[in-house]
Amino acid sequence: MTDSQIPSGDFRIFVQKIAMQGFFALGLIEVPGAPKQEPNPQMANGVIEDLIMLRDKCASNLDNGEALTLDKFITDLQQQVEQLSK
Repeated sequence: MTDSQIPSGDFRIFVQKIAMQGFFALGLIEVPGAPKQEPNPQMANGVIEDLIMLRDKCASNLDNGEALTLDKFITDLQQQVEQLSK
């Protein structure tokens, strides 16, 4: 695997890919070559809701590390949305 390939089949990486959409929506990360986005808290809230739904649907199948990763991304995004609204 080269450095530019993103591994697949790992739940934590899958969750991270989804969470990155929320951080992008908040203007916290940039896509190289793309214009800087204005923060879109509604889009970030949609990502948060998707992550919460994923957590609820998968709860009995997650190991501790996976559950912690999912909870951490949800909390981080919620805090960033809250900061933006101040």
